[in-house]
Amino acid sequence: MKPLSPTFAQEVRRLRKERGLSLSQMAGLVPYSKGHLSKIENGQVHPNPEMARIFDSVLHADGHLIELADAPVRPIPSDHTALLTYDSMFDNHRALGHRLSPEVVLVSLRPQVDVLSSMARSADDPGLGRGLWLLAARYAEYAGWMEQERGDDASAAELTKRAVQYAAKGGDLELEAWALVRAAEFALYRGDAHQTVRLARRAGRSRSPAVKAGAAQREAQGYALAGAAARCQEALDRADELQRTVGESRYGSTSLVDQVAIARAWSFHDLGRHAEAAAILDTQMPLIAPTALRARTRFGLRRALAYAEAGEVDHACELVTALVDDIRQVQSATVHIDLTAFSRLLTRLRPAAGREVMGEINEILFEG
Repeated sequence: MKPLSPTFAQEVRRLRKERGLSLSQMAGLVPYSKGHLSKIENGQVHPNPEMARIFDSVLHADGHLIELADAPVRPIPSDHTALLTYDSMFDNHRALGHRLSPEVVLVSLRPQVDVLSSMARSADDPGLGRGLWLLAARYAEYAGWMEQERGDDASAAELTKRAVQYAAKGGDLELEAWALVRAAEFALYRGDAHQTVRLARRAGRSRSPAVKAGAAQREAQGYALAGAAARCQEALDRADELQRTVGESRYGSTSLVDQVAIARAWSFHDLGRHAEAAAILDTQMPLIAPTALRARTRFGLRRALAYAEAGEVDHACELVTALVDDIRQVQSATVHIDLTAFSRLLTRLRPAAGREVMGEINEILFEG
């Protein structure tokens, strides 16, 4: 299948970033607000000749943007071949996301969000349009996760918001509740226990067992962060019960066999039950597929942290040493949060076995 040429919106975004301009800086060069620029780059505003001329001049596009603005709306196939093709492509993007850096994955993933939403707007067949909106939502939700992994929480939130809007256009209201689970996760990584619990409890009002199970896990982790052991245990038990009723979910991790066990391990770690957390992760790590490198790296590092806090620092250093190359490959901002915590722990404990791995950790944390 011949690849689609970029749209006006995609090229404006690409050229702006290529020139090193933020949206705020761009707004100072063109007669459009930052909010309107965002809509232009998201394909929500159709370019007129004057707009195309302004952007072409500011971004030194040599007439390329003017040509794209004049291009006819892309044709939509009369059958559902496009849905099958993009559905298959999504699985490929997700497989790449398991192993490669978010930066690499987003280069091809983010443009597909714009392509799909543009195709959905142009679809004459209502059934095809709904299918394209739902695919655009899946792409946007996963792109949001990759942006979080890249360390750009603002872009992650923006893409998650778009995913909710697209899903609603496709008739799926479940993603709106799942977006609250994702927002609770953002708060968890910020160390904001109260906001984690608040957002998770809102998500838990969903009718979807899959969303309710994810929400209960985040709620438990928020309580653990706050040191509320009894409430944490109740939420974990609820999550465990819900998880048994859930089949394959469209949202959340596809790498973990038992998501509640993983949440339980990290909750125990935050509650100071480090040896129990390490024991759970010892059991769960072999269940994560070798191809799920990002998940293996994240929870392998958390296992090392649990062992270090439980007093087995030398073993923890061995575990981290084995993960160094994988940490470099996945380039995860969330993994770096835990790596920073491990570095601080080694600085405090100063184990003899930690000198070599400490040098490796510092290289990783400061090489970017």
